[in-house]
Amino acid sequence: MKIRSLLALMITATLLPVVVFFTIPLNRLMEAERDSGVRSMHEAVRATSLAVDGQWHEVIGLVRSLSNSSKLEAGQFDAFRDKARTIVAGRDAYIVLFDSDGQQLVDSSLPNGALLPDTRTAARGRITQVLAGGTVSISNLLLGEVNPQPMIALEFPVTLPEQRRYVLGYGFKVGALAKALPTPQSEDGATFMIFDREGHLLQSNRQPSTVGAMAPQAIADAIRSRSTGPVRMPDGGYAVLTSSPVSGWWVVMTADAARIDGVANRTLLLSGLGLLLALFFAVAAARAFSARIGQAIALTSASAHAIGKGVPRPPTPSGITEVDQLNQSVYNAGRLLAETSMEREQLLAQAQLARAVADAQNRAKDEFLAMLGHELRNPMAPISTAAHLLTVPGLNADQLRQAGAVISRQVEHMNRLVNDLLDVSRVTRGLISLETKPLRIEQVIASAAEQTLGTIHASAHELKLDPIADDIWISGDQTRLVQVMANLLINAAKYSPPQSTIVVQAARDEEMLKLTVSDNGGGIEPDLLPRIFELFSQGARRPDRAAGGLGLGLALVRKIVELHGGSVGAHSEGPGQGSCFTIRLPLCEKPADGG
Repeated sequence: MKIRSLLALMITATLLPVVVFFTIPLNRLMEAERDSGVRSMHEAVRATSLAVDGQWHEVIGLVRSLSNSSKLEAGQFDAFRDKARTIVAGRDAYIVLFDSDGQQLVDSSLPNGALLPDTRTAARGRITQVLAGGTVSISNLLLGEVNPQPMIALEFPVTLPEQRRYVLGYGFKVGALAKALPTPQSEDGATFMIFDREGHLLQSNRQPSTVGAMAPQAIADAIRSRSTGPVRMPDGGYAVLTSSPVSGWWVVMTADAARIDGVANRTLLLSGLGLLLALFFAVAAARAFSARIGQAIALTSASAHAIGKGVPRPPTPSGITEVDQLNQSVYNAGRLLAETSMEREQLLAQAQLARAVADAQNRAKDEFLAMLGHELRNPMAPISTAAHLLTVPGLNADQLRQAGAVISRQVEHMNRLVNDLLDVSRVTRGLISLETKPLRIEQVIASAAEQTLGTIHASAHELKLDPIADDIWISGDQTRLVQVMANLLINAAKYSPPQSTIVVQAARDEEMLKLTVSDNGGGIEPDLLPRIFELFSQGARRPDRAAGGLGLGLALVRKIVELHGGSVGAHSEGPGQGSCFTIRLPLCEKPADGG
């Protein structure tokens, strides 16, 4: 075998492990880029689905408020029709009212005095089904009974005294869904579409003229199997789906392959070119070194020929030392490449860990923003309804007081949310200052109990304040400590079933005050307990915890207690076993004037 071939084989054997160890992290990087693209599509689809659901929540609130109309209860259908027209004014929608036999009694889209068609045969089955279900029903794509245009409708069952039952319908054109879809961006090629439960296209941000068309086969198969993707399209692109919990419709985002695979493919191409370039230089080096060794061997052969002829020549280097040095250099290069590969693996692991932490923080932020939006949006529907009612002429004093009370309660709820956010912001940034003075713990407990008595009595809870044996004094800011106690009492009231017992105890524990608030309520999940005092941390929302907040109250409690030099802890045996919160604060001497 020629020296050139031996050198080429040696270089290949050295580079082969490098290629293998280079390919593994490259493959992981490509998968991570692809997963990141699909994840961004999922987030965009979920955000769009929330926007669509937001429209339905608004419609449900309007229809629910209309179902409580005194005109409907009194059977004054003409007056009820006028009120319905007022509510849908400017919305490009209509409201219809059916009796339990499916006969249409009111249609706000028809002029006054118009003869209503006999709808009992066509609508009886649907109306009976809505009344039997007792819940809101949202239709698939349909044609209006008066105006044959693509429409969608919501039907709401209404039960009045004397077993009078109606179905209140709210219909509007599918074009109204366009405002929930993102504005199309020509550079990214993404398309957002809404399909009904049968796979008919309701709206698209790029194809408004194809309303009613069936979904492409790949998307239709995913809808039938309730798969959320990603789905590979016949043109090589991707589709991601999500189902609306309100309407059962499907929001779909499609994007070409370049959006998902483009970065990965470019990474692969550049890496492949770099590898080919490295191999090219390796082959060139092998040829150069083999030529140099060949020259050394030729000089040695010439010297041998010269000795054979009897004409001695000074010895000429044979080149063996250079080969040894080359071998040593290759070994050093291999070791350096191995160290580089190991360092690359470590950097990749650190990058993956950092990405996982960033993803977790991003999810926490998204969950908090979604929860904040939900908490701030909830009061909007009753406020909007009450505001609409205030514009209706002929309201009596009781109705005006009721509407005002609704607006007042919801504004107070929003004000509490904003105050909690501001308090957490001040404490986190160190902008809060305490006005400390000697306090008797009885004063703090009594003030907190007085503030929360309405919330506690609203659920028929019993607040038990155990007698305090010692004369206990602490140094603190009374307003902030009352805020701490009020938060704990409100939490206990919120997450305890009606008629529960809430116990407050205070006692001296060496040089510290031990203050406990315990209840026999819903308890705390084991996985939530270690992070119960962290910002935005709260348990999974269930129907019995509909009053849950933003996860700020307990974080604020810990911050304020720590500013007072104390500590706070929580204990629970698990769900349904109640919970106990313990605050420890330093004691102080009784003031000379006795407080």
